[in-house]
Amino acid sequence: MAVISPSWGGPHEFPKVYERGLSALRSLGLEIKEMASTRAPQRYLYEHPEARARDLRDAFLDPEVDGIVCSIGGDDSIRLLPFLEARELVRHPKVLMGFSDNTALLAYLAMAGLVTFYGPSVMAGLSQMEKYPRQREHIGAVLFGAPRTYEYSPFPAFSEGYPDWSNDALAGHVSRKKRHRGWKVLQGDGAVRGRLFGGCLEVLEMMKGTEFFPPKAFWKGRILFLETSEEKPTPGAVKCMLRNYGMQGAFEHLAGLIMGRPRDYSRNEKRHLAENAKAVVAQEFGRPDLPVLMDLDFGHTDPQFLLPYNIKAEIDPSGPGFRLLESPVR
Repeated sequence: MAVISPSWGGPHEFPKVYERGLSALRSLGLEIKEMASTRAPQRYLYEHPEARARDLRDAFLDPEVDGIVCSIGGDDSIRLLPFLEARELVRHPKVLMGFSDNTALLAYLAMAGLVTFYGPSVMAGLSQMEKYPRQREHIGAVLFGAPRTYEYSPFPAFSEGYPDWSNDALAGHVSRKKRHRGWKVLQGDGAVRGRLFGGCLEVLEMMKGTEFFPPKAFWKGRILFLETSEEKPTPGAVKCMLRNYGMQGAFEHLAGLIMGRPRDYSRNEKRHLAENAKAVVAQEFGRPDLPVLMDLDFGHTDPQFLLPYNIKAEIDPSGPGFRLLESPVR
């Protein structure tokens, strides 16, 4: 398994947290290969997006590498895209996993046809895996089990963020656990099927208007998954971002929408998020029939689902239920 740092230099800044994540990968039976700039200082990474892109390309072209996982997110993975050639990389299909700012890479290659994985990174999710044993079971089932179908279910507890990473004694720890009250059905009453696509809402905003963002026709038959980052955009800002999808014609073509559990939002803020999402989808763009589920276990809280881009899935508000209908790996 190759490890890359496509954005922020977390491994250099907090090596104890990073090393704990590598240990978690090894506990899954994986051998680790760090790429040239994986542990580079942040200044170098920021000044050399071409070096970060070269690490990703080298990992894809390396015959000894079967999968690639991102060390952590950041805020400028989008700067790598001009240095990548998607058609070259998809000829060497491999697991590529990350979340948050890694959305730029995952979505770009998914648009070219690759199955990529929205899931935990080395430092955020894998480093803390021992705190959530079911996370290990989930990763094993999705990545190594090659299931023909896979039924998701809510994790019983979750946490938001981590204790101070500058305290080495807290590496791998999570913040106070909270009881998970289950997924919420915003609207819809019938099961729908579609291919998964999405990511971090704010990162996708950076991609809009560029050649790396999907055209209108791309949304047909898709189940869009979206989640907010630790930056915590206001419910009003989320409403405007969703409205932009409507103006692009996405809601006209989507099969369904699922939204991740938002991190650090109060109960009242979550209520406003739901109200705004319904107002945009059902009222402004005339899709009261579009199934919408909220508070699913993916994104910036732990533990995290792995969501495979381009794989056919089904969501059923009556359960609510969410399942994969084909294997994401071969």
